[in-house]
Amino acid sequence: MKKILVATAIAMALTSAGANAADATAQLKVTGLLSVEACTPTLSGGGTVDYGSIHLAGLSATSDNQLGTKDVSLSIKCPDAGAKAGWTITDNNAGTRASDITITNADAANGSVNSADQSYGVGETAGKVKIGAYSVFTDISNVTADGVKVDAISGAAASPTWAKSTTGIIKNADAEMMTVAVSGSAEPLSYVTAVFPLKVSLAIKDTTTLAITDDTSLAGQATITVKYL
Repeated sequence: MKKILVATAIAMALTSAGANAADATAQLKVTGLLSVEACTPTLSGGGTVDYGSIHLAGLSATSDNQLGTKDVSLSIKCPDAGAKAGWTITDNNAGTRASDITITNADAANGSVNSADQSYGVGETAGKVKIGAYSVFTDISNVTADGVKVDAISGAAASPTWAKSTTGIIKNADAEMMTVAVSGSAEPLSYVTAVFPLKVSLAIKDTTTLAITDDTSLAGQATITVKYL
């Protein structure tokens, strides 16, 4: 009988201790900041690449005319805390691109370009002849982030697999994106200011094909968009 009573007393003591124990808790917090600040792209020279007056008398009547390369600089300024951001480009005048023209010295490897996803329209003549095409590429040797030289990396805009750019070209129509990484890395880098020196190479059709009788303005236009990573 004594054994039973003792066992009962112990069981009651354990029950009482469990009933009086305090609940333990852990706190889950969800934080963040809805910021009105954004990364802002700026192009040097107001974004205009001017080839000036191109005299038809000095152009070939039988071959495509390569009008050379001009510089323009893209700067992306982000909030002081820094951000990971890249950029895409799309042709606003894609319908005027001459599809049968090749642009030389059209990328950072001095290659040629003639595909629709790597070249841009530059307008039409009064007779609806497509004047030519131009390429846009990054001078990959001189890209900087916060004043330090970095690698230009690129990948598909939708789901990028980043790789160091060797040509400086990204596909237009917002298909590919470019950003920066520490030299030797393929991991996008957070920055306050990144500078992408760009080059534009232009080619126009032979003057026989163009058949221009009045002054005709070039009308190339593309939109650069900043995207957050």
